[in-house]
Amino acid sequence: MNISSSSSSTYVNNASSNKGFSGLASGMDTESMVEALLSGTQAKIDKQNALRQQTVWKQEIYREIITQMNTFQNKYFGSSSSTNFLSSTFFNAMNAVSSSSAFKVSASSGATVGSTSIAVSQLAEAAKLSSASGTRKLSGEINLDAIQKQVAGQARDVTFVVNNKTVKVDFKDLFVNDDGSFKTPPATRQQIADRLTEAFAAQGFDKIKAEVGNDGEIVITSSTWDDDNGVGDSITVSSSSSAAGLKILGLNANASAEVYTGADGKKGMKLESSQPIATGNYFSVDVTFNGSKTTLNIDMTEVLSKGTKAEQYQAFAAQANAQMDAAFGKGNAIMKIDDPATGAFSFDVSAMKGSSIMLSGTNATEDLLGVLNGESNRIGLGGSVKMYFGNAFVDGKAQLEINGKTITITEDMTVGDMIRKVNASGAGVTMTYQAEADRFTLTANSTGAAFDIKLGNTALSEAIFGKAPADPSKPDAGGYTFTAGKNAKATVDGVEIERSSNTFEFNGLNITLTGTTDKTETITVSRNTDQIVDGVKSFIEDYNALIDKLNSLIEEDTDYREYAPLTDAQKKEMSEKEIELWEEKAKKGLLRNDSTISTFLQQMRSAIYQRPAGSPFAIYDLGIETGEWETKGKLVMDADGEATLRAAIESNPDGVVALFTGEQGLASQLDKILTNTASTSFVSGNSRGSLVEIAGYAETASDKDNTLYNTIQQIDQKIKDLKAAYEQEKTRYWNKFNAMESMIQQMSSQSSWLAQQFGY
Repeated sequence: MNISSSSSSTYVNNASSNKGFSGLASGMDTESMVEALLSGTQAKIDKQNALRQQTVWKQEIYREIITQMNTFQNKYFGSSSSTNFLSSTFFNAMNAVSSSSAFKVSASSGATVGSTSIAVSQLAEAAKLSSASGTRKLSGEINLDAIQKQVAGQARDVTFVVNNKTVKVDFKDLFVNDDGSFKTPPATRQQIADRLTEAFAAQGFDKIKAEVGNDGEIVITSSTWDDDNGVGDSITVSSSSSAAGLKILGLNANASAEVYTGADGKKGMKLESSQPIATGNYFSVDVTFNGSKTTLNIDMTEVLSKGTKAEQYQAFAAQANAQMDAAFGKGNAIMKIDDPATGAFSFDVSAMKGSSIMLSGTNATEDLLGVLNGESNRIGLGGSVKMYFGNAFVDGKAQLEINGKTITITEDMTVGDMIRKVNASGAGVTMTYQAEADRFTLTANSTGAAFDIKLGNTALSEAIFGKAPADPSKPDAGGYTFTAGKNAKATVDGVEIERSSNTFEFNGLNITLTGTTDKTETITVSRNTDQIVDGVKSFIEDYNALIDKLNSLIEEDTDYREYAPLTDAQKKEMSEKEIELWEEKAKKGLLRNDSTISTFLQQMRSAIYQRPAGSPFAIYDLGIETGEWETKGKLVMDADGEATLRAAIESNPDGVVALFTGEQGLASQLDKILTNTASTSFVSGNSRGSLVEIAGYAETASDKDNTLYNTIQQIDQKIKDLKAAYEQEKTRYWNKFNAMESMIQQMSSQSSWLAQQFGY
């Protein structure tokens, strides 16, 4: 699209005015006349806007160059870069190879080309102190009197909502006498059904009946049915019903009656038991075995019917075992009465190694079973330390003494809290718990014989780890085991060495031991020529890309002279693609013959071809040449050149290092040139890199402290002044035209009056 650079104005306040008469009296196009009179000032505004845009574009191009230069510099001259040409380490890259699986090895630049022999006789190990494994049992004591009282005191009511009316049915007196003793025998299912029917009738629902089904289930039916609307009684079990009451009926909270058709073909509503019915006096507790959970429902009427306490305890356990056999498999979890006189019990889960068992629920209490809710034969990291080690606490506190550090544990902490506190104590150990083995372990944070574990004799340490054995390597029953730390031992090139760690450095070799050897192994070290050559190739490629980019900028045609920046009015007439192509041309040539870039290129070319003092090589001696003249300083390394480079690296590595590194080395010279040109920090005195001084760099202090930023600020001020002048001129012109229109209108009125006077 061909658009003249002198196209229409872009200033938002155009020449029109809502204060003018717009030629109503004169018939003149005053708006066009005012616009023409203002065109000179508008042209100045457009010129400054175009200059501003060109300056912004130049700044953006400079900043792109700075980014490319800094990227190149960081990659090849940055201290943390793996291809840092300033460091001899890159040019002394080594390979270390061994076929042994007993160690891992890598070579640093300090390694020597050749072979190294190594034999490993012992690995370094950390000291370790462990509690006895699998000794914890889940145990407690059955309190029959407390359980009988708890069961007798249970609420046994169920609330129904029938057609939005509440019907509460209480079954407690069917199971418990007034004195709190259990009724023997307890209520039958028919008595339960009769109680339901009576309760519904008492509330006016005499068509709702309860009966015992063929399989012993409780069935509630309503014969009320509205044929016209196809609905019957709405019967729902309220969530306020007691748990024991729901068990008596075998119902769930929120269960609702459903439509059914009777034997007579008539429809009605029916609600029946959906789970096993518990018509006795049941004590419930949850048991979890290896992650699988079931609820034990112990019929206390049956338990208390036994003659002696010992028989009652055994009856309690027998019911528990029958239910656990059904839930977990026969014999996998067994409740044993350890003391028939007191009801002391424990769970045996030894049939399956590493098994865990836990009691939980509202009835898993010290008063009823001598346990805490969630107590297990395994430690739970979220469980309270008081639950597991309560006897070790005095006034709510207990201590661990490890390697001279006293660590105070409070009874409100969890086991996980305790472990974290030990690990953060600075005692030099890591505490862990293995649930499968039911074992606490302290492991020294460092390997080696010098790093010991000293465990003080406190009540809490004994509760957690057991008693200190006479011989820690052969613990007494319930005592802990201690294994001292060991140093790594190896023979390298005939030299016996001993280290506290399995990872160490030896003559430039970084060795990590993973096992012992049954014979002497060999490590072969060679120079990593491939890595060095690949790095040089990468340098040439990136150097050429940078040089090519800069040459193209200073040599491109000055198309910007023919393609001025578009005004807003011009952009409205163009597509996005047309705008993109136009602006591509408008940016072209903005940096043609740029002196700063030209100086940078000349300095880089000059540095590339110098032979540094003390170096036997110049870069062209390593097979790296420049291309034809039209490539303008780009580097070339063909197959023959690569062979030359490889030969130099193998035969004279020190000479290659001297070429690139050191104060006068090629890398140092190029790094200085890049710094002096693109550094965003001060290079010397109060000056940054020359391009940064010109254009600044985003997100640095130079962003608003540079030549082009100042130029843009000056242009913005000129535009502001020109816009103010434009407004003043526009007001002046419109005032004159408005006065002219008024005068013409007055003259027209006078002429009309005179014509009337003379009879025209």
